[in-house]
Amino acid sequence: MRKPQWCLAFARGLDEAEALRRIGAGKRSIRLLTCRELIDEGVFPGTVLAERLKDWTVLIEPHGWQASEPGVLRALSAGTKAVTVMRQDHSAHLFEYAVDGEMVTSFDPMIPAWRYGSDPDRLVDAMRAVGFDPGYAPGDGDENEEEIFDHPTVDGALLLAFRLTGVILTQDVLNRSLLGGVVDSRA
Repeated sequence: MRKPQWCLAFARGLDEAEALRRIGAGKRSIRLLTCRELIDEGVFPGTVLAERLKDWTVLIEPHGWQASEPGVLRALSAGTKAVTVMRQDHSAHLFEYAVDGEMVTSFDPMIPAWRYGSDPDRLVDAMRAVGFDPGYAPGDGDENEEEIFDHPTVDGALLLAFRLTGVILTQDVLNRSLLGGVVDSRA
């Protein structure tokens, strides 16, 4: 069974409407929606949901990736912090941490040794705390390739996002009406 592509972004100190505008949602498209309405009304593709939890706004892209785009993440983190976790079947998964418009640390959870950004090692201790081996890269001489399955992947990235934000996205949140907006991915 294939798991769907999705992206979660966490932006500190922004309200839902501002976070949606920063990732490219048209002002006129922003309104309250439920997951059921998204499916029934056919606006699911391109629609991003937002919910304020503690001091962070969580952006939920059920089939999207917009928040992980470099220019979008720069805008989302301008004057604040942002964390994204993206799961994708046909490409690399992704964890990103940006501060004030600058990519600080970025890596594929399947290959945590290959980190990028202005300070790629900033989160090494936090990565270890959630079970990542910051030096792990598949095929780097491991004799037992089955160990790959013992390494955290997207689940570990979600734990790392929780460690940085203190925010857990629960089913209760997904069951209520959330502010949503349509992002034009061609922009």
